[in-house]
Amino acid sequence: MKARWMLLATLAALVVGMMALASTAWAVPDGIPPEVVGTAPKDGAPDVALDAKIKVKFSEPMKDRSVSFDPIEDTRAPNIYLTKADDPTTIIEATVDYVDEIIPVRAVLKPTVPLEPNTEYTVTVEGAGDGDMKAVKDASGTPLASDYIFSFTTVSGP
Repeated sequence: MKARWMLLATLAALVVGMMALASTAWAVPDGIPPEVVGTAPKDGAPDVALDAKIKVKFSEPMKDRSVSFDPIEDTRAPNIYLTKADDPTTIIEATVDYVDEIIPVRAVLKPTVPLEPNTEYTVTVEGAGDGDMKAVKDASGTPLASDYIFSFTTVSGP
């Protein structure tokens, strides 16, 4: 009788464990790259505010860690970043937050300093195509196929 109860308890534990595993999101790359479906400001936009938050909208849920960035806490390079068009090697310090409570999901880039007036800026969303192993990834781990780049110009004065 004791052996029967032990067997039932073991089977019950096994069933509970399997149910827990089944509900775990095992991210297997689906092979379908995410896409950028919109930006704010739009590519080529003039007269963007000096305190603008830059938004990048994605076609599907993304891996938060591949999108989010905090210059104080992160030692890695950002996968979404802002540069001046005339100085593409210097990244403007900014935080990047991933927002998945609304559709389409988005990244919000917030520069930590005001942008300069009458200046063209470029935003780069890292993709896999350039081989540098940095890319934003969807929830299954599939990277954006190639870098997505857009630019805008800030207002003339404060």
